[in-house]
Formats: sequence, C-alpha cells, structure tokens
Amino acid sequence: MTHSLTAMAATLDTEGIVPLSDGGLAQLIGDQAEAGATVLIMENGFTARVATMMESGAWAEVGRGDFGLKSGNAAKHIAAAGKLTWWQVASSPSTCDLSVAMGAPATSGSIDTWLAEAEALTGTSGRGDSPKKDDQQYLGYLAGWRCQFAGCGKDLQRESLSGTPGNFSYFAHIIASSPKGPRGDKLLSGQRAEAIDNIMLMCDECHRRIDRVDPDRFTVDVLRTMRQDNINEVRRLLNTLRYEEAVPIVVMGNITAQSPRFLQRDAEEAMWTRRLRMAPTGPERYFYNGGHLHNPHAPHYWGSLFDALRDDIPLLRKRLNGTLRADGSTMPLAVFPLHGISILVLAGRLLGEGSRITVFQYSRDRPPDLPGGKWAFDEGVQTPPADKYCAKELAPYNGADEACLVISLTYKVEPSRLPTTLYADGAFKVGAMEVTASDSAALRHDIFSHSLDLDRFATAAEQAIQKLQDQWHVKKVHLFIGAPASACFKVGQKLQARHHAVFVCYEASLGSGAPFLPTIEISNSRVEELQSNQTILLA
Repeated sequence: MTHSLTAMAATLDTEGIVPLSDGGLAQLIGDQAEAGATVLIMENGFTARVATMMESGAWAEVGRGDFGLKSGNAAKHIAAAGKLTWWQVASSPSTCDLSVAMGAPATSGSIDTWLAEAEALTGTSGRGDSPKKDDQQYLGYLAGWRCQFAGCGKDLQRESLSGTPGNFSYFAHIIASSPKGPRGDKLLSGQRAEAIDNIMLMCDECHRRIDRVDPDRFTVDVLRTMRQDNINEVRRLLNTLRYEEAVPIVVMGNITAQSPRFLQRDAEEAMWTRRLRMAPTGPERYFYNGGHLHNPHAPHYWGSLFDALRDDIPLLRKRLNGTLRADGSTMPLAVFPLHGISILVLAGRLLGEGSRITVFQYSRDRPPDLPGGKWAFDEGVQTPPADKYCAKELAPYNGADEACLVISLTYKVEPSRLPTTLYADGAFKVGAMEVTASDSAALRHDIFSHSLDLDRFATAAEQAIQKLQDQWHVKKVHLFIGAPASACFKVGQKLQARHHAVFVCYEASLGSGAPFLPTIEISNSRVEELQSNQTILLA
C-alpha cells in the first residue's frame, strides 16, 4: 500500500511511550498485523520506531525499541499484505517528525537485510571491533565478570537458568565502533574502537537495551558514569573480603587460682568472626602478673603487678600513639581481656574510647573446637533488645562527695558485702547507682551471648556514670563489679570520656559471699595501690 506523504498529519504526543525489547515490540507489531493496520517502521540502522495510520491519514506512534528477529518476523506479515512502509533516517527515530515521513514499501527480503546489518552494527553477537584478549580479561577482572549495567550484576560466566558454566559476556562500546552505530562519532569511533576504557562488560539483555531498545537514554556520559560506578563498587565489595587489620591487645593474668591460656589461633579465628584479621606482628600482652595466683588483697600480689604496670603502661601508651597506617589512620585494636577486675578497669581507662577498639569476651563453657574457641560468640544468637540492661538508683543522692556504683551482671552484688562505711543496718550511707539486667532472671556468667551485649551494657554504664558525675557531682565513686571481664574493661573505657571522679575499685575476698575490699584507686592522673600506697602516674 502507498501513502500520500503530503497528506500525513502530525503524530500524537508520544512522551509517555516506553521503549520495548524485541519480544515486546514483536507483540505490538503482531497486534497491528492482526488488526489489518497500515504500519510505518522508522529506523536509523540500530533502533526502530513503529507508527500506525489513523483514519485521518496521520501517523500515530504505537511503540519503539529493539527491532530484532522477533519483530522482523511479525513485520513480514504486514509487508506481505502490502501495508508496511519503511523509512530510514539519519538521526534518532524518536526525534523525527512523523508529519513529514517518507519511505517505501518493505518486503520480507529487505527486512532480513536490515536485520543482518543492524546485528553487525551493534555487535550483539560478538561481531565488530573487540578489545584485545588481555584487555578483555582485565575488564572482566574490573567488573568481577558481572554485567556492568547499573543494578543488573548478572553472572556472565554462568547461564542464568541452568547454571551451566561458560562465557555469556558481551563487550559493549560506549562510543560506537562505527560512526553509524549507537553513540557513534565521526572522529572518535575509529580511534576508540578497541580502547578498554570505552567498553563495558554486559549481558545480552543490557547490551541490547543500551544499543537497540533505548539508545537515546544511554548517552556516552551516562554509560561512562555507569561503568566507573560499577568498577568502584566491585572494588569495594571485593575489598570487604579482606578483613581490616587489627592489633590484638591481650590483658591477661592469673585469676581465681587458674592460669589462663591464650591461644593465638583461637584469637585469630575469633577476630575473623568480627571481620578483623590479626596484624602480622601478632598479639601484644600487657599487665601479666607472672606466676602469682590471683589474690588481690595480698601485698605481694600488687607489688609484682605494679612492677609490670610501670613497664607496660608506657609501652601501651606508645602503642596507642604509634599504631598508624601508611595513610595516617589509626589501626584498630582487638582487646582480649581476662584479668582481675581492678586491672581490667584500669586497662579500659588507659585504652579509652578514642581508638577503634573491638572487645572480645571469654566464654569458659564454649567448646574449644568451635571456630574462635572460647573467644567467639555463637552464631544464630538472638540480638539483645535495646533495654536489656538498665541503670537504676539504689539509694538517692544525699549530698555527700562519695557514692557507689554497683555492676550486677553475672550475679547480684548484695549491698551487705560492701564496707559498713557505705552500707550498714540495711541502708546505704551514700547515694548508689546500679547497672544490671532489666530482667533479674537473666543474671548469669554467660549473660553476654551476642557481640551487641557489650554495646547495650556500655550505654547503661555511661548513663549511670553521667548521673554520678554530671548530676550528683560526686568526687569519689566506689566501684563494685560482678560482671564478665569485657564488662569490667568497658566500665574503664567510660572513665576516659570526661574529667572523671576518683574511682575506687573493690574486689571480693576469696570465698562465696565474702566482703568486697578496696584494691586500687584510679584518678585522672594516677593509679594508687591502697595497701602499700604505690603510685603510678597516668598523665
């Protein structure tokens, strides 16, 4: 069928038309054939626009996109009926004015010819200029052998349905290898045809989308940005496979008549569970009390321990000041605490919260053959609620310069075990705060079962310390702790955040229900052993 081109009216508004794949466009053309419509195919060598003639004689667009084998087969039925006009244009078909359309009747043969030329021009079957073999491998490495189209990420070394291994990748040009191709350039197409930074790795579907379905949308700038964003994201994701390096800080000593063993292998595996890897220098051990059994109320215990403190505190400070990467950033620390309560509080005070620190919790009941041994948390443990731990008032502030802070986690610290100067006749003599589990039934030695338990507890501890110092303005805090080793360390960390009061640490005497007795006193500038009055400056 021929058309009077001068009688054609302007097309309808097509702003809302969505470009279609070959299958979608074929369905649309098939509907037109079934309806006996007169159809116009407008193409520029790689993408097409479909219009149908209205009763007024004007062309109205009905679709656009990838005119491939499926669309071609559908269009042949219209061509056989003499109702298909073919119009080749130099610019984008979507911008051409249908009111001045020109063309000639199409045949089955002419459709096949166009399909072959379009396939060669866009190279969806791998024809046309390709990058060198080494460059192809490099681009595959940069893309992780995944489609680089934004959000696709299809595995290009596996068939998507069957999972069969193979090479299902396409090397898509940003600036077309031919000046006549999508995003072609008279000068640059020849120069940039094999440049690897001008090529994207794509699946067949996304390759067709940028070249034949919607080439107007995917400009050179859009694809360049998409390519670089993909490379950056692949690099970021692959870098997450390499855990951040951290220095293990071991604060360990003999406790409760036991000599704990620190196994580097277990520590390394435990660090893996927290996405950390051990620094090549290995663990650094501080505050070890040698062969002395844990007896914090014996004079000889603190004598040898303070000798270790005098040596280790400067070394620890040097470590904190000197743990820098090549880029000047601070290297994270992995702390493994298992020592007496007082020393753990002091260690937390010295390390503070300024550095990035991951604290590990020793679990004496965890089977040693599990990954991470006794230093790792079990997988699949329920996340603790935000209110699992609370800070509450045991006794109101009475205006004194002193107060008590009680930490009851592994067991309830009974006030009757405190010195009579602080608690007597069933009542506190000073104000008192307690940090404990919101559910008293939760108190047990393994109360910390999830890594977030430490953070939840630290929040409650900070609330209690803030009240003691910022609201009550006490000058001395008497500290009594029944908690895991990591909690003791966390309490010490909270003393670093501000100009804190003097904290007097207490530990229980040997034996169940024994009283708590003072051990050391920690201020902003010093730590003092209270039996022999030995002092070490901290500032």
